[in-house]
Amino acid sequence: MPANDGVVAFFGATGGSTLACLALALKAGYTCSALSRSSSKLQTLLLERQVSQSAIDTHLTIIQGDIRDAQSVSKTLSPPPKPNVPTTNRTTVHLIISGIGRPPIFSPNPLNPTFDDPTVCQDAIRTILAALRTLPYSSKKPMLVALSTTGISSQARDVPFLMMPLYHWLLAVPHKDKQEMEALLLAELAKPAQERAIQNFVAVRPSLLTDGARLGTEKVRVGEEIDGAANPAVGYTISREDVGGWIFDELLEGHGRDKYAGKLVSITY
Repeated sequence: MPANDGVVAFFGATGGSTLACLALALKAGYTCSALSRSSSKLQTLLLERQVSQSAIDTHLTIIQGDIRDAQSVSKTLSPPPKPNVPTTNRTTVHLIISGIGRPPIFSPNPLNPTFDDPTVCQDAIRTILAALRTLPYSSKKPMLVALSTTGISSQARDVPFLMMPLYHWLLAVPHKDKQEMEALLLAELAKPAQERAIQNFVAVRPSLLTDGARLGTEKVRVGEEIDGAANPAVGYTISREDVGGWIFDELLEGHGRDKYAGKLVSITY
């Protein structure tokens, strides 16, 4: 059972990687909040993953709303206490996990995908940072974990040569969005500590995502980029289940929040 150290806030919780992490967190007894455009959809997805209704009722607060709505985001970052649940330190967010993103639309031309929300990732981080500045914090500011992608590094190649046309042609639009998102995080960390909305961040860069089963964190290779020095993990794919599992194992349960703080972390098989 986790220590009573606050709330883990999830954004993009119905997406595969973030959903996988949220399900593991609830099963482990973490107190969580999640922003979702459909609370019933999120509950259904969690039940399908064998998260008990009791765990959902006890450990999860779902805020229904949109990532660009400041009020909804603020409520997710500072959720109301749940009835009959101890409230000591449980309404203060200490970790934020943002897996916001939108899939490509491959119709009518599969060779020319379109994206109905090309700035959703950067807008999500802007809204989260702005909302954090409005919240009072009596102790440490939260850590922010953001799901990014390989293929956008300006320091080193982190995708196989055979994957480069896919990344730089078909995925150019969402990759630009991810680059802007990372730039916002780096700019936030460059501010004086007292002016930052967050304690620190970890940008997780998975390789091409698949719907495969979880193989386990021990099967995941990890690379790092920080301050212009890059040693990325180069690989073809990783499942959404293993991305969520790695975040849970390393950044919730493990010591990765210290090890990877301020870094752009590539993960792949």
